[in-house]
Amino acid sequence: MNSRGMHRRSFLKTASGLVLAPALPMIPGLAHAAGGSVVVGTWGGDYQNLLRQYIEPTAQKAGIDVTFDTGSAVARVTKLRAERNARRGSMDVALLGEVDMYDAAQAGALATVKENAKYLPNLGNVFEQFRTPYSIPHIFSAMVLVYNTEKFPTAPDSLDVMLDPKNKGRVGFSDILYQYNGVFVGAGGAGDKFDSYEPGKKFLAELKKNSPRVYPSNEAVAAAFKSGEIWVAAMWKARALQWRDAGLPLDFVIPKEGSIPVVFEGAVAKNSRNGEPAWGYLNAMLDPAGQVNFARAMGYAPTVRNADLPEDLRKRVSFTEAELKRIRQYDLPKLTKEKAAFLEYWTKSFKADL
Repeated sequence: MNSRGMHRRSFLKTASGLVLAPALPMIPGLAHAAGGSVVVGTWGGDYQNLLRQYIEPTAQKAGIDVTFDTGSAVARVTKLRAERNARRGSMDVALLGEVDMYDAAQAGALATVKENAKYLPNLGNVFEQFRTPYSIPHIFSAMVLVYNTEKFPTAPDSLDVMLDPKNKGRVGFSDILYQYNGVFVGAGGAGDKFDSYEPGKKFLAELKKNSPRVYPSNEAVAAAFKSGEIWVAAMWKARALQWRDAGLPLDFVIPKEGSIPVVFEGAVAKNSRNGEPAWGYLNAMLDPAGQVNFARAMGYAPTVRNADLPEDLRKRVSFTEAELKRIRQYDLPKLTKEKAAFLEYWTKSFKADL
């Protein structure tokens, strides 16, 4: 079980509000990671660009050279699983959302944090709610309903806006967020905790009649908003902030049915060829300056208590009390168990013939 537990609303309140407790002191004698080359498996697009801009320079100061292995989360988990018994893997660091990371950990494909903590001096500043035995948390946000303010002068308050015939062909999804989309749109039938994709499948089956659109990436969803092809979409709050800042006529809301949080994490493959610098790269991801820059550039909240955000930025990336009440916990073991079956449904039933 994920050691950070399932108290999602609690950690969102603490971390997104960034109630800054005194930073934990570094443990004396912690070793800095030795230099070397690492292969970092990640998504492409904006996230990779910001890793280059804000994390890579910190890693380079420690003598760590970075090569990115860009692809989907499914491909990364598949590679980790396939190579877990090999003497040396082809990927040193894997960046994944928490559901996929839990999956990789359960498959026995990841190294443990405790045994390598000496390479992670920044780990002492991580909020307790985000800790796991197998990964470090990088950034987090929650899913929202993003809408074009020119098409919706009054903010929609429900996922049912996607089912409205007036919005036929105007609803968009990012394909790489398939599992989060499935959980999010099922919020109305999920009860107190998200522990199944079945409510989402029921919603998506109804939504398919309204000709939704599925795009290959988050950036492609933004382009569809810009062209006017879509008017509403499911997306992380952080992305919606970014797009609105870029001048798109967008706003967002956590619907009355509820929403889910997300933590994007980093881990080292169990059979990494370059373990010590790989942990050094994860330590760079926890550097407070990089966390502040990600919050400013991408709208994601930091996961370390010593990321000193300006008040306006703190308010921007955090959540109100009313929003927190609608962000609910989910069950990682159950969702992980059902993930492959849901991907098959998403690919063969929902996306087919759209």
